[in-house]
Amino acid sequence: MIAGQIHAVIAAGLKEPALLARWQEAPELLRQYGIEPGAFDLGALWKFAGLTTKVRHNGLRADIPQTFRLLNITGLEIEVFGAYATFHAAKNFGPTVQARIDDLLVFLERWLDFDRLEHALLWDLIRHEAALARLRTLENISGSQIGTLVSRRRPRLSSVPRLSGDVILHEMRSDPRVIETILRRKDPKLEQVPLATSYFGYWHFQGEVYVLELDALGFYLLFTIDGTRSAADLGGLIGASPELPGGLLKSLGDLADIGIITFD
Repeated sequence: MIAGQIHAVIAAGLKEPALLARWQEAPELLRQYGIEPGAFDLGALWKFAGLTTKVRHNGLRADIPQTFRLLNITGLEIEVFGAYATFHAAKNFGPTVQARIDDLLVFLERWLDFDRLEHALLWDLIRHEAALARLRTLENISGSQIGTLVSRRRPRLSSVPRLSGDVILHEMRSDPRVIETILRRKDPKLEQVPLATSYFGYWHFQGEVYVLELDALGFYLLFTIDGTRSAADLGGLIGASPELPGGLLKSLGDLADIGIITFD
């Protein structure tokens, strides 16, 4: 074997991590390049590709700092970015920080094993930080005084709710704010994070960003509000009885009191 051949193969693998994945699955493919399987450590090379990809994403740290902290203390960072390098090998990384965060979210949703605690917490935390980062970049657009006044009215069956401002909704298995608190400790113990279904709304309104912990009814109502359906229509969508129980109208009224919806 010629050293130049090995160097060329290594360079090709680092440039196209999908090749590394293919060689790991079928090392005999290296023989077509004149290299015997086992001539170099494919696992170590894959980890180096992951490290390279991680470094290329250091610009995301300002927006999702606790996500990077969690990756570090769990030892997941090289595993995640190594797999991500292979997953993303067919196209260029996004041109902006937000685009790269979005691409990483698409990958993680497919790759994570949600039965593993550290994977489940990672998914909750990165969505939490990504939602806040996205909303903080929005322009400061003031809501109208009319909208504020209308939101104080009690809803009727015919009332048509609409979202006020920008809203991102996430169903979580944990409270990401608790994860953040534990990660700030000198010796964070993630097993101390309680697991329970939680519903969060990330709301940008009049230049401010709010994190709202919602009940299940409020969460699903916000999901179905599109500015065209009446309260009665929403009740049908979420399986409420034709009489539309008072609890649903109360939930809409509570959301209006917060200001996150108004009524036409």
